[in-house]
Amino acid sequence: MQLCLTECRGLRMAAASLIAVGMLTASATAQVSSSRKAQSESKILTAADGWPIHVTYYTSRSGKEAPVAVLIAGAEGTEAKKSRTRRVWDETAKFLQRSGYAVVTVDLRKHGDSVAPAEVTNAALTKLGPQDYVLMASLDLEAVKAMLLEEHQAENLNVRKMGIVTAGSSSLVAAAFAVADWGKAPYPDAPTPLAGAPDMRTPRGQDVRALMMLSPEANVRGINTLGIMGTLRNLEVAVYIFASRNGRDEPRNAERLFKLVRLRGEDFQEKRKLTLVSEKASGEDFLEDSYTAQTNKLIKDFLDANVKELEQPWQSRKSRLTE
Repeated sequence: MQLCLTECRGLRMAAASLIAVGMLTASATAQVSSSRKAQSESKILTAADGWPIHVTYYTSRSGKEAPVAVLIAGAEGTEAKKSRTRRVWDETAKFLQRSGYAVVTVDLRKHGDSVAPAEVTNAALTKLGPQDYVLMASLDLEAVKAMLLEEHQAENLNVRKMGIVTAGSSSLVAAAFAVADWGKAPYPDAPTPLAGAPDMRTPRGQDVRALMMLSPEANVRGINTLGIMGTLRNLEVAVYIFASRNGRDEPRNAERLFKLVRLRGEDFQEKRKLTLVSEKASGEDFLEDSYTAQTNKLIKDFLDANVKELEQPWQSRKSRLTE
């Protein structure tokens, strides 16, 4: 389970690098816009390199068994045509929240509110570069995961039941994060199990259980598509790719990614899905206007089947070695 980066010399080195970075403490100290009992609150998380990551957290009333949905807008850059922020997910987040989910909407670095201050003119801090996509996967989403672990330990949700819904370039960013999350070894706080025996060690990862991609990009700078999707194929992560069949690139990207994760057989019909629709919409367009209700239902049905209904009872994520 490795993160495959084009700039690395090998798959194993890439995984080791990402996982090591992910183990750094990412502060989930929040700047809260409302009380703890509010239905949603804006927070500023701090990635391990100090970059501020703005999120909105929608709390669940389902307690410690609440499933988790992480919603991420496309990461094409603020100057991209029809660039969106995490607020494009507001209706989806509220819809899932009413269904019992704890929800986090995310602005990745250099998007939405997660940008450098206006007085900063250094291009390296304002312009989107290839390394930024690697940092989104290895630092930004690790900061989100750190926040969710805190909420998990407070018995406000079950991080073991996590799904991610993305659009555009963020799809491969989320896939890279999922692969790295599954590559984290458990804490050595119990004997290594024999073959076929239950693993009593406290897990560090293996929490992402579903990934839905809206109009995904098949090529993202800094991330090795073939390596990431090939590794994802063999993980216990459901993948649903939803896109328009219009245009040249969108259906081609969707079909290419689906071929890399496809598993044959009736047992995998709900675990590996591809839907191409005859619409002119693309990406976050499917969350707006007349598409909203139908897309939200597709998202909920997919997450319900592959996240909410999982038999993964809440358990503490604190290592016994620290007790």
